[in-house]
Amino acid sequence: MSENALAQLESRVVRVVQLLSSLQTENRSLREEIQQLRKDLEEIKEDKKIKNQRIEQFEDDRLRIRSRVEKIMRKVRTLEEPRES
Repeated sequence: MSENALAQLESRVVRVVQLLSSLQTENRSLREEIQQLRKDLEEIKEDKKIKNQRIEQFEDDRLRIRSRVEKIMRKVRTLEEPRES
């Protein structure tokens, strides 16, 4: 093998090693980003769950309040009706 061919081969090997190192760094960075995104997703899911529970509670409260208001309105109507003497 000639000196020139050996130098070219060495140059290629150096580039491959540099590329491999760069890809490993990028891979590590992407894995960390994926881990953070998964953590964020779990937090979002938990937040959504809490908000859905609050919405359900508000709906229950609204229905309970509506029922009480309707009951009060019936009583008021009863009081407003003319009494037979």
